[in-house]
Amino acid sequence: MELRQLKYFVTTAEKLNFSEAARTLFITQSTLSQQIASLERELDVKLFERNKHKMWLTDMGNALLPSALRILQDANACLDNIQDVKGLYCGEINIGTSYTFSPLLQDTVLEFMKDYPGIRLNIYCKSMEELLDMLIHRQIDAALSYKPLEGKANIESHILFDSSLCAIVSKDHILAKEKNVSFRTLENHLICLPAKGMQARSTLDNILDSINQPRLDIRLEINDINFLLRLVARSKLVTFLSRATVINCTDVVAVPIAYCECNMQGSFHVIKDSYMKQATKAFLKKLCENKDFSMGMLSFLQ
Repeated sequence: MELRQLKYFVTTAEKLNFSEAARTLFITQSTLSQQIASLERELDVKLFERNKHKMWLTDMGNALLPSALRILQDANACLDNIQDVKGLYCGEINIGTSYTFSPLLQDTVLEFMKDYPGIRLNIYCKSMEELLDMLIHRQIDAALSYKPLEGKANIESHILFDSSLCAIVSKDHILAKEKNVSFRTLENHLICLPAKGMQARSTLDNILDSINQPRLDIRLEINDINFLLRLVARSKLVTFLSRATVINCTDVVAVPIAYCECNMQGSFHVIKDSYMKQATKAFLKKLCENKDFSMGMLSFLQ
């Protein structure tokens, strides 16, 4: 059994189409068919069934797939280890970030690219739930977001900094100079919410569910933070984001909310007891240094 055969098998299992799998692998369909047939002979099982209309995995194919994925992941980890020995001169890391966390990464990304020009950096902006799912399936090396309300058993979260949910208004808004604002006061203002699935929205919804929910005058929802902030900066709209999200924004003001459960903890998330690439450690360390996050995390990243 060869790694190449397992790679061909996994790709075919994902596509369930020999033609598409062959194109993905950049080989001919006949080569792919021969290698799958060779693997089936070696294992003395049939891995796929098909008719004129579709193709599917047999019970034996379904049994092999998880093991094949783990073997390929371990093989990739071996390659990553070798690349690490080269002193971060080459390699690739995949970092996931939630929409409300992404504004904090700009300086870190630019500095990392300058210091490690041989490392390819892939950034994925997704909802927190999507990021954690990608992390579990090893599609990203680390996820950056505010700490989820409920943890997952096989993911460990490390707090980088403390922030809080705030009412975000333009610098000319009537609330901009207030020391804090209550939800009752906000009933008298036009509200623009971050979309469902975004962490600031989840935190807000959790708060509103726990109190006598005020009648907020919600006019629209947006899943793009930059667009949301531009609208707020040019209008009398009020939105809700973490204070850290707007730390570098000069056109808006973060007004604390007079409620004790508004904490949001910026965190990074990794798979428990899993190898972490040196390049990933370098990226997270630089993030900590740039934002003056908890220095206790730096010892973890050595």
